[in-house]
Amino acid sequence: MERAFGNKLAIAIFIAPALILFTLVIPLPILHSFYMSLFKWDMLSTMTYVGFENYKELFSDGIFLSSIWHTIEITVLSLIFQVTLGLFLALCIVNITKGRKYFQNAFFIPNVLSSAVIGILWFFVYNYDFGLINSILKSIGLDFLQQEWLSQKYVILALSITTAWQWVGYHMILYIAAISGISQDIIEAAIVDGAEGLKMVTKIIIPQILPVLRVSIVLIITGSLKYFDMAWIMTEGGPDFASETIATYIYRTAFNKLQYGLGSAASTFLFVVSILVTVLINKFAAKREEVY
Repeated sequence: MERAFGNKLAIAIFIAPALILFTLVIPLPILHSFYMSLFKWDMLSTMTYVGFENYKELFSDGIFLSSIWHTIEITVLSLIFQVTLGLFLALCIVNITKGRKYFQNAFFIPNVLSSAVIGILWFFVYNYDFGLINSILKSIGLDFLQQEWLSQKYVILALSITTAWQWVGYHMILYIAAISGISQDIIEAAIVDGAEGLKMVTKIIIPQILPVLRVSIVLIITGSLKYFDMAWIMTEGGPDFASETIATYIYRTAFNKLQYGLGSAASTFLFVVSILVTVLINKFAAKREEVY
């Protein structure tokens, strides 16, 4: 075995299948998408080369510009809900000795459900006439607080809450694992120095789990940037494009309007933004880790 792994040809043979598959699945589709963004094509007629005209059209489209803002809103709200709730639950559960597995599984269960199921479930939860929220408000005499939760005013918040319900358990598990890995010597030394409560969390626990927090934040941001399934299932980007995200814009443009070149331009933009954001987060987090 050692001789095989010392042979460069043998190494190349072992790596080749995975490398070929990776190339076919990731770089080639990305390059093809950029190539298609330089053409006008409705998937039926002949392709026409237009250069960067699709990008000019993209950034002059008010719906696309609003979809960028909606995506940013969902990203920010997702970060707030998922990181804070996930960390709070992790801190509450990590020291439980009896029933810890039950709570972990209970909060993690939504993560194993499909987005389609969750979208339909919460669509009915938000329903004005018979939804769970309005029914509870009515039963306790707070009828005046009943709302159309998927209206233009609340739809982004409603979608963000639904997404948090699905994913907060996943991030909670990550944080529990990270907190459990902190040396007891560090915790005991901090207690001796008078660290407790919020001070313990901000000065000891969070700095110790920064690498996991970085991974968690990258996952939340990249997931939010390509936010599609929940928005499409629950609202189809409505009402009146109030929940249109970049991903729903891409789908609507490419497959509903058959403007494949314009949709490819939007997907290329989304890819570049996702890469830039990931690189920036990793650089910032790496500097923070060096400080600690």
